[in-house]
Amino acid sequence: MTARTAAIELFLEHAGWQAAEIKPLAGDASFRRYYRVYRGADQAVLMDAPPPAENCAPFVAIARYLEHMDFKPPGVLAADLTQGFLLLEDLGDDLYARYVERFPAAEKALYTAAVDVLLGLQDRPLEMDLQVDGTAVYSLPLYDLSLLLKEVGLFTDWYLPAVTGRVTPPAVRAEFMRLWRDILADVALPDPHVLVLRDYHAENLLWLPAYKDLKRVGLLDFQDAVIGHRAYDLVSLLQDARRDVPAVLEQQMLVHYILQSGVAEEPFRRDYAVLGAQRNTKIIGIFARLCLRDEKKQYLDLLPRVWGLLQRDLQHPMLSALKDWFDEHVPQKTRQSVISPRPLWPGKAMVLAAGLGTRMQPLTHDRPKPLVMVAGRTLLDHSLDQLRANGVTDVVVNMHYKADMMAAFVACRPAPPRITLSDERAALKDSGGGVVQALPYLGTEHPFFVLNSDMIWTDGEMLTLQRLASHWREGEMDVLMLLIPCADAVGYQGAGDFHMEDYEEPHVDIHQADIEKGAAKGIAHHSARKLSFYDDGEKESYVFTGIQMMHPRVLSGFDDKPFSLRRVFENAQEQGRLYGIVHQGDWYHVGTPDMVDKVTAILKRGDGTS
Repeated sequence: MTARTAAIELFLEHAGWQAAEIKPLAGDASFRRYYRVYRGADQAVLMDAPPPAENCAPFVAIARYLEHMDFKPPGVLAADLTQGFLLLEDLGDDLYARYVERFPAAEKALYTAAVDVLLGLQDRPLEMDLQVDGTAVYSLPLYDLSLLLKEVGLFTDWYLPAVTGRVTPPAVRAEFMRLWRDILADVALPDPHVLVLRDYHAENLLWLPAYKDLKRVGLLDFQDAVIGHRAYDLVSLLQDARRDVPAVLEQQMLVHYILQSGVAEEPFRRDYAVLGAQRNTKIIGIFARLCLRDEKKQYLDLLPRVWGLLQRDLQHPMLSALKDWFDEHVPQKTRQSVISPRPLWPGKAMVLAAGLGTRMQPLTHDRPKPLVMVAGRTLLDHSLDQLRANGVTDVVVNMHYKADMMAAFVACRPAPPRITLSDERAALKDSGGGVVQALPYLGTEHPFFVLNSDMIWTDGEMLTLQRLASHWREGEMDVLMLLIPCADAVGYQGAGDFHMEDYEEPHVDIHQADIEKGAAKGIAHHSARKLSFYDDGEKESYVFTGIQMMHPRVLSGFDDKPFSLRRVFENAQEQGRLYGIVHQGDWYHVGTPDMVDKVTAILKRGDGTS
């Protein structure tokens, strides 16, 4: 019995379902797992949503809100938000997708009922802060321009590299985002805005004819709900990635919605096409990510349908410039599958986590520094979550102080990434010796990421590690560092670590035509440049964030005896192979108890400011 299984049994016992029979149900694209549990004639559904990868609080808050508004989510019978367990009312198996397959003649009636639920939901007073329990409140996120753009970025960060075999050139990505920014500006948070359930489609809706009115439609999988545009859930329903909705039915439902809601038809149809293109672009990126990062290749079978929907949306005149971008950069032959001819960016990384944490006392009295909590998650969780988000599948974590706690933590952490522990209990190896000891796991042929464990970062428009990889030049670099100006380094008190050489000419992998069109404008400031160690000169100094990409050849000649990576950096500088780029997001050095409190407050506030 695993620790997680034992925790499930204890949760069920406390909920009054001891000795219940447990049978697995189908999972989804997340870390969540579902089980049907039986207690005599009674049955319920168990959601296992392991933290920190998942959070049950939004589901509970939104379920109770929907129930209060006379809709039909599953009732929450019991909850353990700390461990990530929910016991839910079992609404049965009649998902729309299955029911319509058995009773095709009912399709129009079911979809009309689903549209009526949206109309009813959007007609209710909107609440932004929802009660989770007696004390906790969950604030619904805004589906604003920033989030819409972040989602379409999944296409250039995951799908496009997978079919071209290279990281998307910065200029190509910048043009893509500029086009989307112009298009989405008018549909981001219009007035009025509504509750958007976000995944409102035939595999998340249940037909419940025993109920009356709007409760005939059971609602599932709404924990990612946001506040946004009223057309989004209609797009999700009628442009379904998982089943073909007949074009005639789509138009009938559009007309039904427009007539019943009283919206102006032409602007609404425009917004419907724009959000359809946004959603389908995002989904193509998500399916590529599920394949490449999470090894869930079954989602590739859905790509032809989603591409068909996107190509239809792109016919709207509002999207003509975006259609031209797709025609230029994504030829028809690349629109059907995800094929990666070679690794696109490092799939392996090391997190340096074996320090003693003396400056963190008293927080490290009972735990190693990487397990200190910051904003509800351990420092190590913050790094591992970022590595997973960037597609890193295999991570080495070294350990020394309170190593048994590190081992227990890793055993409970869900994959990906897969974690290998490098044991330094016998003797600390320092940063350089630690990496050398881990080389049998990291490999000696390809670059990998190396991260310090006492920092937290947020991404800019592009995922940070993928951006680092996009600037890697194999013939010129041994180490590529992520730097940040001293003034922007929260928690850093020194004068700086490195200078960057003056920029001369772009080293970006883009076509000359792109440069001539001006798509490369602004790239120079963000290009990788050679580094030299800080020397109190007049040049601007930068802080090393503890995030880097390294080729194992730079460790040739070193053994696993204790030594600092600074020696490696010095060698790379002497050979002109030490480079850096400037970070585009926020960065926090968390090295003292005071900084734990400060960074926790910043992250919980959510604005990134210090």
